[in-house]
Formats: sequence, C-alpha cells, structure tokens
Amino acid sequence: MGRFDLECALKASLCMKKPIFLALTVLWLACLVVLAEEPPIVPTVTPVEAATQEGKEVKVKGRVEGQKTSAKGVTYLNFGAQYPNHVFSCVLRAKDFPSAPPLFEGKEVEVTGVIKMYEGKPSIDISSLEQIHVIEEAVSTAPESKSSEPAK
Repeated sequence: MGRFDLECALKASLCMKKPIFLALTVLWLACLVVLAEEPPIVPTVTPVEAATQEGKEVKVKGRVEGQKTSAKGVTYLNFGAQYPNHVFSCVLRAKDFPSAPPLFEGKEVEVTGVIKMYEGKPSIDISSLEQIHVIEEAVSTAPESKSSEPAK
C-alpha cells in the first residue's frame, strides 16, 4: 500500500467519524441546556414543619393570622396564631419596602425563603413581594345580611 493510498484511507476514516462526533457533540450540548433550565426543587412545608428546615430554602404554606408593623417600619406576618403564640413568622424590613407592604392578614399564602430561627421560632426574611404568593384571599368576617322577605 502506497503512501497515497494510506493517506486517502485516513481521510476517509476521519470523514466518516466527523458526522458521529458532530451528532454526539450536539446531543451533549442539548443535555447541558436541559439540565441548566431545570429549576431547583423547593419543598413545601407547613408553618409547624418549618422549624425542622433551618438553613434550607423552602416554601411555607399557611394562613397569616396576624400582621403588625413596628414603629421602625418592620412588618411581621405571623402564622399559626397571633404574636406571641405564633409558630412561624415572616419579617419584611422597611429598607426593602419603602412603602407599606399590602395586607396579608387572613389570607392563605405561600412564602419562599431560607428558614432561620429567631427566639426559638422559625422565620423567613422577605426582601421582595415576589417571595409571597397569595393562594386564597381573606375570608370576610362580616355577617351576611339576610332579608326577612322570602325570595320571589
């Protein structure tokens, strides 16, 4: 076999491997894109379960039983009961909310953030309203007006 024949055989072999190499490269890049687009799974817990999740990012789903804004502009959302009997709270600091945050009391919400313990109770610092998702609006506590006349 001459040098020319060997050179042609090598080129032919490389030409056949290029499409396979190219296809594998495209497949590998596609896998990277799919893996990069998957959002991390954030578990959802109840306000009571939040105490077992210290240091972890979670979604806490529950009803806001009390909302109070201090003189310094810090707003507290309490779950499970009103302060001081609450089991979980969210803290919205004035520096992050130049105008007062909306009213969440009585609403079923889902809050996302990292659990930290404060005075033995779990809490999440809220720096953006995007961390709070209202699931159910507050139920009206006003009594329904009933007519004394029969329906016609």
